[in-house]
Amino acid sequence: MSPLFPPIEPHRTGRLAITRGHSLYWEQCGQASGTPLLVLHGGPGSGCSPRFRRLFDPARFNITLMDQRGCGRSTPHLSLDANTTTDLLGDIEALRKHLGIERWIVFGPSWGSTLALAYAQAFPERVSALVVEAIFLATREELDWWHGEAGAPRFFPEAFADFIAPVPEAHRASPQTIMDWCFEDMQREQADGFTALNRLTDPQASLTELRQSTLYRWTEYEERLSWLDQSAKATRAGLAERGPDFVAAHSLIEAHYFRNACFLEPNQLITHAPKLAGVPMQILHSRYDMVCPPRGAQRLAAACPHAGLHMVPVNGHAMTDQVQTVLNDVMAGVRS
Repeated sequence: MSPLFPPIEPHRTGRLAITRGHSLYWEQCGQASGTPLLVLHGGPGSGCSPRFRRLFDPARFNITLMDQRGCGRSTPHLSLDANTTTDLLGDIEALRKHLGIERWIVFGPSWGSTLALAYAQAFPERVSALVVEAIFLATREELDWWHGEAGAPRFFPEAFADFIAPVPEAHRASPQTIMDWCFEDMQREQADGFTALNRLTDPQASLTELRQSTLYRWTEYEERLSWLDQSAKATRAGLAERGPDFVAAHSLIEAHYFRNACFLEPNQLITHAPKLAGVPMQILHSRYDMVCPPRGAQRLAAACPHAGLHMVPVNGHAMTDQVQTVLNDVMAGVRS
């Protein structure tokens, strides 16, 4: 039996106009009078999926989901204008006020953990508890991991070879130059109307044709790193199900953030960790996470000695049933 809760539909949805022409999509699920809980999606640029509604007990929580700027159902789609971490923190506060919530539990996986930590450090009085999973601290070490010779390519050399193949040798000098080239090529794709990426849902399109798209290769590479073992064919099928709009937003917005060090000061989340001393906190991480190596979770736990640390023994980055089982146990003990 799946440890996920049964599928549910929102009891309330809306859009919130924010700064610089952005409009955020939000929804609430579960018990309208329940404990407020905010879910922050990963990426940056992934958007929320219906699966996120099933992560928490709908009889206990009033679950708020929001699509961050430029992705999911928020508009304008793919906009990078005024799209920084500071902007997203302001959006979360604007939504909290709009919904009339005094304090809420905040949950975030991967990039969602980054944003949740930054939000809780900026507004600790608004966070009744903090639960973060697949910790990403946005440090230079983590940002260099995906494309650096001493990082993930040592463990997934074939996936990295597929990703890096079209990148000119002159732009392979460092992880930063790789990201910069990829971002610029993604923008060229956008200007050209996403010709290659739009074939994602065409069963006749080969992987070779799809990989002409840097937008496709960026997200494909991350997806292949996310599982202990997943073929390129299975990855393509999963991305086709999500569609070109998802891939475009995930890749473009993520590259925008990563090449700018996620718009955070160096080591900011650890430096400001003492601000979380009064916030009940739980940390979940998987032992074999190749997207966000577990050292970040250990560093965060050391900086927040009041937090619980839960290591999932046999799992990668993907939020599988193994992670959900641990999350259910952790949430049973969370009180707001």
